[in-house]
Amino acid sequence: MIKLNIKKNGLINVKSFTEKKEIRHFIREELWDMTNASSNPDATETAEKIWNLNVGTSTNVLGYTIAMAGKSFDHNSMLGDK
Repeated sequence: MIKLNIKKNGLINVKSFTEKKEIRHFIREELWDMTNASSNPDATETAEKIWNLNVGTSTNVLGYTIAMAGKSFDHNSMLGDK
């Protein structure tokens, strides 16, 4: 799971994601500017870039600053524990 701080216009939202496809969905549903669709970045590439951020680093997407607040991976999930 990763935890992101998403900031725009001085407001900070904290979101958690467990899979890259969730980030891709968030980009398409929450960040894309549908009034100017040609300016939207590729959601898959952007999700990959965000997923690979190091803790404490950030990237800018369509006026949003997205910072990696934390990463934790549940290694027990591979064994079927939840």
